[in-house]
Amino acid sequence: MGEITRIKEYFNEVETTKEHNGYFCSVGEALTVVILGTLCGLKNVSQISQWSEEESVRGLLTKHLGIERIPCYYWLLCLLKLIDLKSLNQ
Repeated sequence: MGEITRIKEYFNEVETTKEHNGYFCSVGEALTVVILGTLCGLKNVSQISQWSEEESVRGLLTKHLGIERIPCYYWLLCLLKLIDLKSLNQ
């Protein structure tokens, strides 16, 4: 599971276009959830949000990635909108 932890750490370095107060989930954590959901074949943020709320997925995210609180659909979209695409592309 060490590789998965590195994914989360990598995304924590992604910069945002605006400063945010961390809400209750970092941009890096939101990106990790979105990437993992996409790898599971989910096609949009709504599906990813619903998937991330499943008990088994929450357990995986908490136990192996330390992601305690998953943002709801609205906050997940807000966090994704804050991402500086140049920073993400680097």
